[in-house]
Amino acid sequence: MTDKKKSRNPGVIRLREKGKVAMRGRIPAGVMTASQMAAVARIAEEFGNGKVALTARLNVEIPFVDRRDAEEVAERLREAGIEPGSTGATLRSVVACKGTVCRHGCCDTQGIARVIEERHGGCVLPRKLKIAVAGCPNNCARVQANDIGIMGRRFPAFGAGECNTCGACEKVCREGAVEVVDGEAVHSAEACIGCGDCIAVCPTEAIGVAAEGLRFSVGGRSGRVVRAGVEAEELVPAEAALEIVGRLLDYFRENAQPGERLGELMDRVGVEEVFSAAGMRPRR
Repeated sequence: MTDKKKSRNPGVIRLREKGKVAMRGRIPAGVMTASQMAAVARIAEEFGNGKVALTARLNVEIPFVDRRDAEEVAERLREAGIEPGSTGATLRSVVACKGTVCRHGCCDTQGIARVIEERHGGCVLPRKLKIAVAGCPNNCARVQANDIGIMGRRFPAFGAGECNTCGACEKVCREGAVEVVDGEAVHSAEACIGCGDCIAVCPTEAIGVAAEGLRFSVGGRSGRVVRAGVEAEELVPAEAALEIVGRLLDYFRENAQPGERLGELMDRVGVEEVFSAAGMRPRR
């Protein structure tokens, strides 16, 4: 299993102003309590310039902290239940969209993110690694642009009940995968992307669930070099997410060369090799 060893001086980010740093706090699944928000505000007033920034990975940053106060600010954040971090060659904060509460969500995105954070959050790696979880193909978390992407999918089973030919399923499907023809809903599996909207909108529960789970993508990244992750062939149950992530992190730690991202490792050893280590197959 992945070593939970942490990096030195987590959460400290040098600013252009000499002697000043920003302190970054990890916010699991991007959700804070009101008391945590109040604590961050107090720290920013006392040690910074009274401002708080939100990062692209749903963390908080307190800018313009005197470097000499960094350890004290880090301790104050911990007292509020916020761990400094998501910097350096580590597993960065896991991004989760609002699929847990969103009407489109096909999985508990925040729950998955928290489980990964609890087991692997901040672990030291050969280079930074980013994970994102999206609840559906709307893909608000941009999972394919992360080293490891996880997306909830839900595919329909038509004919599970009596259809009243209202056409709600046809109207809601943006991909044109459903069409009501001669009083019958006709579904195209080739065009369906597994968003599950037709299942949710059916007023008579005539559409069941044929398959649901998580689809992984591996090797993506953004920034100076942009690449899309390679999708896995199979859907996996939500309870398997932690184990698959652990296998990928272990393989990365044991095989990556210094400074190599997961996608670059895949280019060097082969896509099949990395997917096999995770117990998956790449989608063709």
